[in-house]
Amino acid sequence: MYSQFSIEQLVNGFRRGELCLDTWQQALRERHGNAQHLNSFITFDPAMLAYVADADRQAPLYGLPVSFKDNINVLGMPTTAGTPGLADYLPQADAGIVARFKQLGARVVGKNNMHELSFGVTSANHTHGAVINPTNERYSAGGSSGGCAAAVAAGLVPCAVGTDTGGSVRIPAAFCGIVGLRPTTGGYPADGIVPVSQTKDTPGLLTRTVEDCRFVHGHLTAHHLPALPTNHPLRIGIPERFLWADLDDNVSRDCRAAIDTLAASDVQIVPVDDSVIGELNECIQFPLPIYEFFIDFPRFLMKEGRGAEFLDILARIEDPGIKKILTAQLESPAISYTDYVQALMGKVRLEQEYRGMFTRHRLDLMAYPTVSCSAPLLEDCAMESHFERFVRNTDPASNLAAPSITIPVAAADALPVGLSFDALPGQDGFLLQAVSRLAQRLNIR
Repeated sequence: MYSQFSIEQLVNGFRRGELCLDTWQQALRERHGNAQHLNSFITFDPAMLAYVADADRQAPLYGLPVSFKDNINVLGMPTTAGTPGLADYLPQADAGIVARFKQLGARVVGKNNMHELSFGVTSANHTHGAVINPTNERYSAGGSSGGCAAAVAAGLVPCAVGTDTGGSVRIPAAFCGIVGLRPTTGGYPADGIVPVSQTKDTPGLLTRTVEDCRFVHGHLTAHHLPALPTNHPLRIGIPERFLWADLDDNVSRDCRAAIDTLAASDVQIVPVDDSVIGELNECIQFPLPIYEFFIDFPRFLMKEGRGAEFLDILARIEDPGIKKILTAQLESPAISYTDYVQALMGKVRLEQEYRGMFTRHRLDLMAYPTVSCSAPLLEDCAMESHFERFVRNTDPASNLAAPSITIPVAAADALPVGLSFDALPGQDGFLLQAVSRLAQRLNIR
């Protein structure tokens, strides 16, 4: 339904009256009806498309249909975070990121399915059903923002907003063959979102193309940068020892083919030794979010007037794996305060090493496979090994607070594969400028 238009073309069509919002509302209903089996939405209501005041016509994202992961507060819609204990939670205000989209003229059409409480990477939700991958319905869409990725990949919305703690935007984007952006932590407002970890959480964008992502990000941040000058050769680091290690054959093939294509153009490819990145990240990966969840989630509930329900919400978790992890930490903490402090110190060392690699090699970006494997079969979603394997490559950028974007690079008719590009924290605009050029070199729209 949206595939023939970029987001910029769509917004301009609505603004000029060349595209009718009422027609699009009906088309959206019909398409959703045909795609309900994907379980990409928990709440779906495109009625907001029916009313758009004329005064809003000059808004930058006028009439844009957008959906939000169901841990992000939208006034008038429940925020379940995919867990039974929050099924009746109706927030009193929009999350900051939702308010910003609305101020820009976008229209919220629904809330997306997700892995329960964001504690997983497959979006195999025990209450709302597993999110199915539109590219091949035998496979998982990934997670935890799986419903967002499936909705965009299926053409139900041109843009969705998920959250990314350790890879929860980029993993499902890679598995579903779309673009996923994790901005610099703090770059987008994070209030009004059911948290996992204040240090790592951020909203992120899922779109079909890099240009769509760049267009929306530019308006969200009010930073509109022109294309990079053609006389600026990009230097891209290839972190060979950790982020390019232990890949499935198809992932290695597709990602290396993309890098070879870039090397044959005007891009300088620089091999780097990133083994220390893996070593430092290991002490941060689990201690940091697990420890902070037991601070940040109760604090969120207290702010929303539901603080007394914390233990009841945990007791009603449907996913046995999540319940086991959280109950164990609550009853007999495996992650101590000392572990938490060591994780924070590890984060500082990781940031120093990362910046040092950019400086020593004069890098503009780092590039690596988003996930070391393809999406899992639906019947294999319960495998405990998935979590560590799926977040292995995405988690360092989260711990670095760095901007990271995944783009689809799979061979035709193959399962989707994502290639990620990272920049230094705060360089989101440059990252999107550079990756826009790289996508052109790779003939990716």
